[in-house]
Amino acid sequence: MNVLLMLKAGFLGFAVSLGSLMLVFYLAGGFVKITNRNFIKVFVLAGIVSFLCAYLLLQLKISSYQESDAVVFLAGCIGGWLSGIISGLTHMKGLLLSLRR
Repeated sequence: MNVLLMLKAGFLGFAVSLGSLMLVFYLAGGFVKITNRNFIKVFVLAGIVSFLCAYLLLQLKISSYQESDAVVFLAGCIGGWLSGIISGLTHMKGLLLSLRR
């Protein structure tokens, strides 16, 4: 198992996840007022956009790897994406709410 590939994919999934979360909160902050009441609704929308970005990334990148490395890359990227979602929901709520301005 290629551990460096898994770490690389994990960081890539984490970056895609948090980047798309921040982008959606920034764009949504320009159109609607994001408060603590509707934070979860906007976060679900951002999570869906984040999933689609990670899916497109996997579609583009996974074809260039061999079959055994592709599974390692997939596991690392999905793990990084999930950790980005959890981190955005727990630790980065204040930062995401401040992007509304």
